Amino acid sequence: MTFSRSLALSALIASTLTLSVQAALASTSADAAANTKADEQVIRQSLSQTMASLPIDTITPTPVKGIYQITSQGQVAYVTADGNYLFAGNLLDLKNQVNLTEQVKNKARLALLETVPATHKVIYAPEGEKKATLTILTDPTCPYCEKLHREIPALQKAGIEVQTILTPRAGAGSPGFVESSQIMCGKQRAADMDTAMAGKPLTGAACQDAMINDNMQLAEKLGMSGTPYIILPDGSAVPGYRPAAALIAVLSGKASPAQLQ
Repeated sequence: MTFSRSLALSALIASTLTLSVQAALASTSADAAANTKADEQVIRQSLSQTMASLPIDTITPTPVKGIYQITSQGQVAYVTADGNYLFAGNLLDLKNQVNLTEQVKNKARLALLETVPATHKVIYAPEGEKKATLTILTDPTCPYCEKLHREIPALQKAGIEVQTILTPRAGAGSPGFVESSQIMCGKQRAADMDTAMAGKPLTGAACQDAMINDNMQLAEKLGMSGTPYIILPDGSAVPGYRPAAALIAVLSGKASPAQLQ
């Protein structure tokens, strides 16, 4: 056999092996997709019988064999492939030191915030070039919200845009709900917000009840546990008051978001 024929034969064998490997991988991938789809059907059927009132948005496999992640209106839980066992909590990737559950929640929060029109917010523009955007779910009758509100000028000076969404913690009919509706009904929303946060009465009409109800539904999907509720640019949530200096350090990359927790 000549050298050139030997090379040709080697190339043919290598090509055949490559095609075989690709076909095997494609078959394995197809089998995995089919198994995942079958598991999803089993899970949906099981949960429809045992938890009929639970709305399921997505079902996706996790890195843990036999465990699937389900999302429901912004909430995350886990279920076995047979649909018989459901549990909530954080799924941690110990090797890479990553909270997989929080990653999913962060993405979900950002996706939800993208659906909120500017007309549902009171926006405080940054001074000069915008370096970051901070979202705050707030209540004009919440003492810690008032304290955080006083930090907004410092955030603006640091180039941070602050988008506030009024979400009264006591619900419909509460003083915070009425004041929130009054603020969003007026033509000078930022000024009215400042007035309410300073503990001064508002005199305008409360004509935006429907908007505030929408905001409260949004807050529930975002996982708000109380006000103020701060959402960072990466979607991570920080419940409660934090001083402007700490927020600026994180938003400028000088500190880790974990330091706000």
